[in-house]
Amino acid sequence: MTKAALLVLSLTACARPPQQEPSVVPGVPVTFDMGRGADTVVFRRSITRAGQDTSAGTRTVVLQVVPGPNRVALLEVEQRFPGGGGTIVDTAIAELHTLRAVAHRSHQPTRTMRFDFTATDAVGVVTTAFPDSTPRVDTVRQSLGGRIFDSNVLDLVIAALPLRPEFTTDLPFFIYERGGRVPMPVAVRERATIDFPVVGPRAAWVVSVGVPGAPATIWVDTETRAVLRTRYDITARSLSFTDDRITPLHDPG
Repeated sequence: MTKAALLVLSLTACARPPQQEPSVVPGVPVTFDMGRGADTVVFRRSITRAGQDTSAGTRTVVLQVVPGPNRVALLEVEQRFPGGGGTIVDTAIAELHTLRAVAHRSHQPTRTMRFDFTATDAVGVVTTAFPDSTPRVDTVRQSLGGRIFDSNVLDLVIAALPLRPEFTTDLPFFIYERGGRVPMPVAVRERATIDFPVVGPRAAWVVSVGVPGAPATIWVDTETRAVLRTRYDITARSLSFTDDRITPLHDPG
């Protein structure tokens, strides 16, 4: 082979894009559209107990693309919302093109959590604060049994699925309190036009997710794939909390 041919092959190899990572669940692709720069979305939260709605502040979600190892683009999702008598700040890191969980950081009024996700395990540290005593530090290693999604970005994962009538699948999500890997059934219940409080009437996929102890319903805009509403029903406490999007939509075109 000539030197010229070797040079062409070398340049072609260098020009190839980074190899696409495999889907978390084979045969179930996700499509996440992230524009340039950071994006901030605000949801208004309400709690329903005994048929009475109570305002519970807002959930603010900041999304941005950050560089990762081996030229793999990563999605950073920081969320701030009320909880535990203060403000909870959760930061999830995922592969941009697959939403596979890479890392998670949670800062709560009485607890902090740090996890890194390998191909097989969640490895991290959980620090719990107690009044008038030394904080407890627990080293954690939980088996994942393969690639996984972070439950803290569950609504984004659902919105990125190939939603269609009668769509169903099972997805693995990470929940530390339940031992790591938690399979959840996902199903499109219907496509309906709903008048949302701020964004107005929109056609949406209504999707149910079998979160243990807190089944979720997620409304996804059929045109933009934005999450319009998320509701969790906490069965053991006979209450639900709902997040309604209050950030205006950016329609395609």
